[in-house]
Amino acid sequence: MVTKARVAQEPAAERDLIDQAKTRLRRIEGQVRGIQGMLDQLADDPESREALALRVREMLGEGKAQAAVARELQISKQRVADVAKGREPTACAEPCDGLLNQILAVHAAVEQVGLMIMELHLQHCVLDGVPMEKERWNDLRDLLKRWSRLSQS
Repeated sequence: MVTKARVAQEPAAERDLIDQAKTRLRRIEGQVRGIQGMLDQLADDPESREALALRVREMLGEGKAQAAVARELQISKQRVADVAKGREPTACAEPCDGLLNQILAVHAAVEQVGLMIMELHLQHCVLDGVPMEKERWNDLRDLLKRWSRLSQS
């Protein structure tokens, strides 16, 4: 016989879910910065691209760290690293479909964080203190995930 337990998870499991959400949000921030860098490259004309690459090489030659150069010039760290390695493209490095793929990846990641927050909301605000079997709680989680996939179609 399955015993009923409170819906709320143990504090350690709850903290783990919160930490997972924070980690995913940090990854999303990195993805968004990457998209910004890709847009920067699309907007650059060849002359300004070469001038920027020259400025990056000068700053790196002065001993500045790649992260500091990226901050100062307001470009991505990846772009600075590409220039440092001699891989600076002469034309648009990422076509628009690459940008759209990145946007879709960010969207999917935001959906996952939303599901985590929804789970926390259900535990604390909606079902707080309601006894529920662990198996039933897992069914509810699966239902939320299926609904999320359905709403994306």
